[in-house]
Amino acid sequence: SLYRNYDRDLPYCFNRKEAKDHGEGGSMVGYKPQDGDNVAIVEDVVTAGTAVRETMPILKACADVQVPHMFISVDRCEVGHTPGKTAIMEVEEEFGVKVHPIVTVVDIHEYLKEHGTDPELLKAMEGYMEQYCVL
Repeated sequence: SLYRNYDRDLPYCFNRKEAKDHGEGGSMVGYKPQDGDNVAIVEDVVTAGTAVRETMPILKACADVQVPHMFISVDRCEVGHTPGKTAIMEVEEEFGVKVHPIVTVVDIHEYLKEHGTDPELLKAMEGYMEQYCVL
């Protein structure tokens, strides 16, 4: 899509849950990061920041890369390990990565509220947000 729409032919890679000793081998599939590369992480959702905390050491073990940005589909705004901070705030501070969500749990709630969603669902979502989120 980047190439088709923006004439940008960019490499990509992803990490495996377990390193393999056959095929491409190792824990990375696709492009092998090189010293000096700027890498953007793409993730579906950040809940506790576990995936990025596992991914950063893998990337850094491959090469001396910079990871200035991370793009996620949903920011759940969930509290991290530090009271008063979301997991995303912690990731940004810990790794110096700017996290860019497409939507937040607040956006989803507002959309559902504006479109006449079942009041019980909204109430349950509000209870979840009150208990688990930093807003």
